[in-house]
Amino acid sequence: MRIAGYIFAVVVGACACLGQSQSGNVQKESGDIAVVVNPVNPDNDVSVAHLRRLLLGDRRFWAGNVRVKLAFRERGVRERDRVLVALLDMDNRAFDEHWRAKVFRGEAAEEPLTLTSREMVIEYVRGTPGALAVTTVNSLKLRT
Repeated sequence: MRIAGYIFAVVVGACACLGQSQSGNVQKESGDIAVVVNPVNPDNDVSVAHLRRLLLGDRRFWAGNVRVKLAFRERGVRERDRVLVALLDMDNRAFDEHWRAKVFRGEAAEEPLTLTSREMVIEYVRGTPGALAVTTVNSLKLRT
């Protein structure tokens, strides 16, 4: 579905159990994570399995031969950590090592871009063909 010029899918099934703190109390911020993609991206439907392959760099191109450009917030940010654990079963160190090895072996041109704010993530996705990023649903609500 298209909202405010973005194609996005809320990853609820994989991350729903992570919307609570360890003590079981619900966090004040929505636990929903959004996957945002550049609006001119030719793929309109991304399954969880497809998303996993994209995040691991196992699928490097969208339909139409458009290179996937991953962007994440920096280490320790909630949405990054939750997606790495829920979808990839990795922590930050393992994810970084995975991507360093892919680049070293020539299986990827570059590691995912690291950005320092949710606003930068949204702007990067908006202006970069093939961009894919993970953010909170609340940050998208601010942009609509």
